[in-house]
Amino acid sequence: MTPIAALPRVDHEGVRGGTLAAPTGGGLDLGAAFRDAFEHARAGEATARDAAARFAGGDPSVGIHEVVIASERASIELRYATTLKNKALEAYRELMNTPV
Repeated sequence: MTPIAALPRVDHEGVRGGTLAAPTGGGLDLGAAFRDAFEHARAGEATARDAAARFAGGDPSVGIHEVVIASERASIELRYATTLKNKALEAYRELMNTPV
């Protein structure tokens, strides 16, 4: 199990510690942003599931607080990924509806 302190940090702008790739054009790589967000959500879910299984199995090194924290972190990461997807779709629809 990954310790909670070793999980990636999300700063105040929602960008994970600078892990989003910037292409040579100077903009943000949307594909890398999606990939990063969903990989972190998947990893957070696995960490939460592992913590819950270890706690349920009686592992004395895992407390209920760690299970709840890992579960909430996974939930936040999933909401971040979903919000990123929804905002990208909203921007795409707005661009498609813009008269030329």
